[in-house]
Amino acid sequence: MHRDGRFEKSMDPDAAKYSASLKEDLRIFKAVVQINKAHVKMLKKEKIIDEKDADQILNALSKLEKKTPSELDLRPELEDIHMVVEEYVKNETGEETGGKLHTAKSRNDQVATAVRMVLKKDILKIEELILETIEELKKLADKNVDTIMPGYTHLQVAEPTTFAHYLLSYIQTLFRDLERLEEAYKQTDQCPLGACAFAGTSFPINRKTTSELLGFREVMRNTMDAVSSRDFALQTMSALSILMTNLSRFSEEIILWGSAEFDMIEIPDEFSSTSSIMPQKKNPVIPELERAKCGRIVGNLTGGLNIMKNLPQAYNLGLQELTPLLWDSIDQAKSTLNVMKKLIAKLEPKPKNMQRNAKEGFPTATELANIIVKQTDTPFRKAHQIVGQLSAIASEKNKSTQDLTIEDLREASKKIL
Repeated sequence: MHRDGRFEKSMDPDAAKYSASLKEDLRIFKAVVQINKAHVKMLKKEKIIDEKDADQILNALSKLEKKTPSELDLRPELEDIHMVVEEYVKNETGEETGGKLHTAKSRNDQVATAVRMVLKKDILKIEELILETIEELKKLADKNVDTIMPGYTHLQVAEPTTFAHYLLSYIQTLFRDLERLEEAYKQTDQCPLGACAFAGTSFPINRKTTSELLGFREVMRNTMDAVSSRDFALQTMSALSILMTNLSRFSEEIILWGSAEFDMIEIPDEFSSTSSIMPQKKNPVIPELERAKCGRIVGNLTGGLNIMKNLPQAYNLGLQELTPLLWDSIDQAKSTLNVMKKLIAKLEPKPKNMQRNAKEGFPTATELANIIVKQTDTPFRKAHQIVGQLSAIASEKNKSTQDLTIEDLREASKKIL
């Protein structure tokens, strides 16, 4: 154990359990093994460790890479996955050989590299799910180019639009979410390995070699920043928070449009539930949960910012508390996109009800004001007042838009002009 030289006593069992990150580290297990393999290959190439020792270590790591987490030694006193890997190699090769694995490397630069490696794959998967969601929205929009529905401002009928126009607004939003995640990916795609604890190493390592072996775009230049920065994680969590907020707005509207009051869409049975006591209920549980999970991801971002805001530069163990929040945000975003794209694929608009609702609330009022301006050269503000008065007359006489006559318009005009 790495404690043997400095401490005479083992860590208190409760303290060991409290500080251990083994459960969360299982996510980066494969990445940690790959990092160690790349590092040993570099040490061998640069002749920092003996070729025979390097080959034994690499063979042990290859065997370990094939194992599942359930086959690992996960005692709390090993603290984290990095020590689990090192202990395995030492058991396989012997202390003399296995002890060379950690030459010119720290857990600090190793964990930062592993998190980035796993996060890059996760970001790409989320981008793929966003594109699939966009595709489902496009398919639905293509079928509803001529489906008239009311457009709303302040949740009041404002102007007529189409269901396709409405759906395409979210496609454009999701493309911006893609751009934010792509920027987060670029920031994540930098290799910290070789920074060691934070000040580099006197061994003649080649950081470019390990960076290329691990598939990174470039090496992080400042070694202190390399081990202590987590803004790439915060940037990803921020992008996911915005993504989930955008989806939450869509979810809220699905809930509203599917209610008896609006009755403009049919939410698929497969994404609904009923009540345990009220047999008639069809509850929109999936969009309801998406709204809640949005709050959860925003909370993760807030928690991450609060963890980072008062950490002094270079490595602190408090950094490990940020990582579970990052993984939770990733997992919730993945599962949300996966289920939402399926819901969208089966969402059914109700064109007749949409058109009926579009007739309420005088939605063509703006265009009537425009026509008055075009045909009579009346200033727009006066035309606006005339149509506003016409709307008031309709309300006083309990008339619908279709019931209004040219006499009503003349009456409104006289009151204003």
